[in-house]
Amino acid sequence: MGFSDKMRETLGSEGARLQIAEDDDGWAARVAPGGTAQATLHIAGGTKTARVEGVVLRVFVRHRHWADAQGMELTEQQALELEDRNHLMPAWSREQLSQTRVEVEQDIEPGAEQELTVQVLVPEHCDTTTRACTITLHAQADIRGQIDPTITGKLLVN
Repeated sequence: MGFSDKMRETLGSEGARLQIAEDDDGWAARVAPGGTAQATLHIAGGTKTARVEGVVLRVFVRHRHWADAQGMELTEQQALELEDRNHLMPAWSREQLSQTRVEVEQDIEPGAEQELTVQVLVPEHCDTTTRACTITLHAQADIRGQIDPTITGKLLVN
């Protein structure tokens, strides 16, 4: 066993992996503000048995805004009203809207796959998805003795 193999084993990087199922358009879930998004997670076993204690689900919203050469921030609407936008640089803000933990308490054997359907509440004050506003679902598996795998899926909020 080489040094890299020993490091991966020590860090637990060869454990279970996490995936979010997406529809044909690439969305993890479609939901209205104030609704409950339902997503399907796949937990795939690695080279060792993994004890999945739970999954932490976080909903994030990101808004695009713009900054000019002097550092003045402009909203998307203000930027669209300008005739010349060549001097503007895009930037994104990020805010966590919610966090939920789903208890799993299962062992995933090497090579096995477990499907988990999760539900997460999207707050009523959540903006809708646009080209200047993205909403994502971050899922992080809590797995004893390994680096916790994390995956991100897109939510279509309309």
